[in-house]
Amino acid sequence: MANQQPSSSQWLIGVDVGGTTVATLLTDAQLRPVQTLVLATDLSSPDATLDGIAAAIQQTLDAAGVTADDVGAIGMGVPGAVDVEHGISRMAVNLHWYDYPVTPQLYARFGVPTFLENDVRVATLGVHRFDNPDCKQNLVYVSIGTGVAAGVILDGKLFRGRQGLAGEIGHWIVDPSGPTCNCGSRGCLETLVSATAVVRMGREAVAAGKPTRLSAYTPLTARDVYAAAAAGDEVAQVIVAQVGAELGRALRNVVLAYDSEAIVLGGGPTRAGTQFLQPIVTEWERQHTTSALARALLRPEMIRIADPARNMGAWGALALAAAHMERQAHG
Repeated sequence: MANQQPSSSQWLIGVDVGGTTVATLLTDAQLRPVQTLVLATDLSSPDATLDGIAAAIQQTLDAAGVTADDVGAIGMGVPGAVDVEHGISRMAVNLHWYDYPVTPQLYARFGVPTFLENDVRVATLGVHRFDNPDCKQNLVYVSIGTGVAAGVILDGKLFRGRQGLAGEIGHWIVDPSGPTCNCGSRGCLETLVSATAVVRMGREAVAAGKPTRLSAYTPLTARDVYAAAAAGDEVAQVIVAQVGAELGRALRNVVLAYDSEAIVLGGGPTRAGTQFLQPIVTEWERQHTTSALARALLRPEMIRIADPARNMGAWGALALAAAHMERQAHG
């Protein structure tokens, strides 16, 4: 970042900013976690959101008995479009940030070099550095939540693309006659496989009078649908199988597009574990029966769910901060 002088300290902070919560992670020089904190995101105004983030950072430092002078760098992931070079949130709709100077403001408050990146790409860095037991240097992290997006690691480096849109698979048009997407198109992938899509399909089944325990949930969540499927609800099982098959086909395209060694899945629905993953693997196995290319390309062992014990957003933001310190150490 321009006009930011490096600190001599090695304490690092990662910050994961979402529309619901702000999560912080403080580590020592060996990247061992020292302090974490989760606060509600203040969405009352753009400046209030920034104030809340600064307060979360300060409370994290105070709880660990650390001052800002002790911190070498801060990394942060935020939703939406980001100007990485200047630390500006170009558009984060849920945070009401438009061309908002995030890192300059935080640097003015803490005097610590601060680095900004899109939240899914930050989580991808977290997976690559902290949840990568086989040290894969070509992987794709796919986040499934309200929407769907991916981050791409090629040859060990985050691939952003010319406009920072690499991995925006949620807006691949899969079914031109499908549901309307928030982007204005119809049948985008996220309208078929996101947590939002799972809830919509569950509600449609209930409205159609299908016999299902989903009618007992108010409000219905994607977690409820996966739990009902695991408990034997046939309607929920059909939804889960349909979503998994669609996602399996999309992930085949991801493997083809990026020639990746591994696909790592994260986001709320993935907490269903095997219930979420198995329909995807089943679709790959189905493709094996008809396609030599699929048999060679789609290996079940290359797809997995990210470590649910880690907040990959916060750990990835920490990876941003650590990368800055490593650049400083190597001149």
